[in-house]
Amino acid sequence: MGIIEKQATKNAIYSYLGAGLGFITVMWLSHSLTTDENGLIRILVSVSTLLAQLSSLGFSSITIRLFPYFRNKEKGHHGFLFYAIIISLMGFLLCWLVFYFLKSKIIESNSEKSKLFVDYLFYLMPLSFFSLFFTLFDTYLRACYSSVIGSFTKDFLQRILILVVLALYYFQLINFPIFILGYIVATCLPTVLLLIHIVKLKEWHIKPVRGFMTKELVTEIIKLSLFSLFAGFSGAIIMNIDTIMVNQMLGLSETGVYGIAFFFGSIMLIPARSINRITSSIVAEAMKISNSAEINKLYNKTCNTGIAVGNILFIGICININNIMLLLPPEYAAGKYVILFIAAGYIAEMSTGINQVILANSKYYYYDGFFVLIIVAITVLSNYLLIPIYGITGSAIATALTVISTNVIRWGFLMYKFKMQPYDFNSLKLIFISVVTFLIGYFIPSFNNFLVDIAVRSILTGGIFGLLLLKTEASPDINSKIRKNLKRFSINF
Repeated sequence: MGIIEKQATKNAIYSYLGAGLGFITVMWLSHSLTTDENGLIRILVSVSTLLAQLSSLGFSSITIRLFPYFRNKEKGHHGFLFYAIIISLMGFLLCWLVFYFLKSKIIESNSEKSKLFVDYLFYLMPLSFFSLFFTLFDTYLRACYSSVIGSFTKDFLQRILILVVLALYYFQLINFPIFILGYIVATCLPTVLLLIHIVKLKEWHIKPVRGFMTKELVTEIIKLSLFSLFAGFSGAIIMNIDTIMVNQMLGLSETGVYGIAFFFGSIMLIPARSINRITSSIVAEAMKISNSAEINKLYNKTCNTGIAVGNILFIGICININNIMLLLPPEYAAGKYVILFIAAGYIAEMSTGINQVILANSKYYYYDGFFVLIIVAITVLSNYLLIPIYGITGSAIATALTVISTNVIRWGFLMYKFKMQPYDFNSLKLIFISVVTFLIGYFIPSFNNFLVDIAVRSILTGGIFGLLLLKTEASPDINSKIRKNLKRFSINF
């Protein structure tokens, strides 16, 4: 757990710093741009992510699962990076050709409700290209046990640059087209920095090694690539279809409101992403040597920590929801229940730990493809049915249903196939602590100044939650960190 704890802590620091910067950015964007302009940013990011996933041809999963078999720094990891780059370039070329032939239809379908998207459509493929290679380089570095640089560049540095560009626009030093260009450049720059970091680490090996690729390994790569292409693209659909469908059914303005509100709910996922970044490589190594005890241990700890952190974040959002809405302009009022439903859905993601990481690295990885197919159907159908009835709240409900369904299915499968049961009595303690903390926070009297109200509610509920954790020993990992920090102030608890 040493590598995991050290790098996960650094990842979490950058992720939370990034979340703080993201909060400032989102607030500033909501007050500086129109809902249409915010919708443009959201739809460009969502569609480019989808295209990047399609372009990867599933190679990210190959890196996570099969890199341990290539690992040998002295021999350049047997040319693994060379194959990754070539396959990704081929995938991007195919994706660009598809986009070229569908461009006229995309323009036609968005010309009325999302004209701004049409005006800036030319940024889509460059953004997709850099998104593709960021994922490739980041996954490669994680496989080389260097996961922090990805968090630093994407979660922290990128948001600093976006804030700089936004400040220039806010003070009218640049116009909107230049702002969008700056936003795109800030989004693409982390990819270049990861490339430089790979060279600096002397991990830039792009010369293939002859004789290493056996027929069996090639067959496994092809099989895994085909599966991962399907599963990965389906996963990207699940993560981005809500934005795309809101844009198509309601227009760019509603997409902007949805995107701003979505940010607050997605704060829930920051700790999980930090853990998943490093555990993917650890689990792959453990699977290679059949170390089921280590995997079970990781599964239990990540679920336990996820329940604790996920619940306190959700409580914080719930008891401060009215205050959060006061921070946003009136035209974003419809986003209130989007925030709550997205956050509620992500409790399931947090509480089920690294279930997806374990399944993706197991011999049953192909089952996840079937699960994803079912989940895609749930996602598309629920959005199609709920958006016309409840608007953007309907899409948030659909997203929550999707996330919950995904994790319940994966949890049940791991329990059935591997007899892995990550929950124990501490899990019940955490649920009880969460309910008690929520009730106390909910009934705290309101203060006239909403900033004071946020501070008082957050400090009191956070303190009560931490105190109950220490008293009940419900989360040993979190408790040890709390006590370690308290000792710095000569407080023993």
